[in-house]
Amino acid sequence: MKSARLIFLLALAALAAFPIHAQTQKPKGTLMEYVIIGTDTVYVDVLPPARVHPREYMNRAEWIQYYQRVHNFSKAYPYALFVAKTIRETDSIFIARGYTKREQDRYLDEMKDELLKSFDPILRQLTLKQGMMMIRLIDREVGKTPYEIIQQYLGNVNAGFWQGVAKVLKGDIKREYDPKGEDQDLEKLVRYWHDGEFDDLYEFIFGKPRPVMKIPERFQKPFYLTVDTKISRKDARKAAKEEKKKKK
Repeated sequence: MKSARLIFLLALAALAAFPIHAQTQKPKGTLMEYVIIGTDTVYVDVLPPARVHPREYMNRAEWIQYYQRVHNFSKAYPYALFVAKTIRETDSIFIARGYTKREQDRYLDEMKDELLKSFDPILRQLTLKQGMMMIRLIDREVGKTPYEIIQQYLGNVNAGFWQGVAKVLKGDIKREYDPKGEDQDLEKLVRYWHDGEFDDLYEFIFGKPRPVMKIPERFQKPFYLTVDTKISRKDARKAAKEEKKKKK
């Protein structure tokens, strides 16, 4: 099993599906609104706030490391947002529907099978650094360490196992996200993202647009609908088989 798959399984402890987070900045090419006052046409727009960032002095090696960090972040953060929103919706569904532990396990089994089938080929393209960064960012978005997420959905034994795997990969799924300490560089990139500045930063550094996260078509709508359909079909097939046995 490749390291990228291990990272993927650590992150996807419990998942449904949600559209990826969109930055708040207007997309390029959007037409400006306007009003007509008398015979004059007045164009109206809301400009994003201008932010002045202090100039950072880095040597060549530090700049190369920073460029790599920006590139890895562009790959990791969209998936972290996807996973975080998925976890939050899964929790909401369980509470709203009052699922028992057995019903939760059944739902999660269906969900993980679909996600692994669709996202495994995509996430295998992540490097180990990108995968570990994704885990750190999931912690930031959910407020739970990956260890706590796995423990909640898959139990203590699985959480302990994946912590051992993470240690082999020189990681720690128990470590909390630290925006003012070890993870302050990530926090700065997160702020760029939410302020609508990250795409400009990426294009300035690499001379091309940021790669867009690919979401398989089946995940374009809330994924719980897909899970519900699969469970309903399985129940119908099971009922049909039982009815057939009775007739015999």
